Amino acid sequence: MFDYIRLERTMCYGTCPVYNVTVDKEGNVKYEGEMYVYRSGKHQWKISNKKVKQLSDLIETFEFKSFVYKPDNGFITDQPSCITTVKYCDGDSREIDHYYGDILLDDSLTNFEKQLERIIGTKKYVNPRLYIYEVTEKISEPSSRYLVVSDSEKEAIKLVNKECTIENVLEWKVNKIGIATDDYCGPVILMKGI
Repeated sequence: MFDYIRLERTMCYGTCPVYNVTVDKEGNVKYEGEMYVYRSGKHQWKISNKKVKQLSDLIETFEFKSFVYKPDNGFITDQPSCITTVKYCDGDSREIDHYYGDILLDDSLTNFEKQLERIIGTKKYVNPRLYIYEVTEKISEPSSRYLVVSDSEKEAIKLVNKECTIENVLEWKVNKIGIATDDYCGPVILMKGI
């Protein structure tokens, strides 16, 4: 069993997501988004005991403690790293600094890192599926109109409420009009008008 798992994604020469996430044996998750992530700053959540067991099983099945990180001779510059640290309940710890510029003979380490993140649930903080919403005021004529990129209707309304300068806006009507295809680092208002 692990005491904690920490996964850190580092900078590259470009827009690679930079963040770290730590989960302990109780399922407490601490995330800190730094750059090119949907949610910057510190966030916390809890995962279920079932997911904690999945993480423990994954580490054991992958044999993380004894895994030999052995890149091939190929090397690409300016790539990010994924640094995975596991501290075990027996006091042992192991860290693998996986540089993505190293050419690996197989993708097992990359797949392991992705599985860790899937179980922990970092996607909604790093790069969730984003939609384009049309948000219009229900009552007024002419109504205020916004085009917003966000991961949910609730978040689109929250963003518009922060931006709106009209007093006493009672209700918003929201229509999902598409999927955002560009990489957005956070919710954003694309257009506003009256």
